[in-house]
Amino acid sequence: MAIKILIKRTFSKDKQKELFHWIRKIRVQVPLQPGYISSEYLKSIDPADEMVAISAWSSIEDWQTWFESKERKEIQSNIDAISGVTTEYAIYRYIMTR
Repeated sequence: MAIKILIKRTFSKDKQKELFHWIRKIRVQVPLQPGYISSEYLKSIDPADEMVAISAWSSIEDWQTWFESKERKEIQSNIDAISGVTTEYAIYRYIMTR
């Protein structure tokens, strides 16, 4: 069953350039992962210190494999090391509404 992952990050304006450097690294790696379907990245207008990454995966197992991968963990550890940056994850599944 396909799923969507929402990753919300908050940051201070002076850390945006550093954070986006690491986000670009993730954007290079994630499309190479088995089960990856698509993603988009959105920056909040208000508050301006927030961004969301929304990605679609073929299955929860595909997402978990990427989440536990060495490559992702290395990049995320660099993001975690940026003062004032927080990261929250939420996993959603599609539902039938008819």
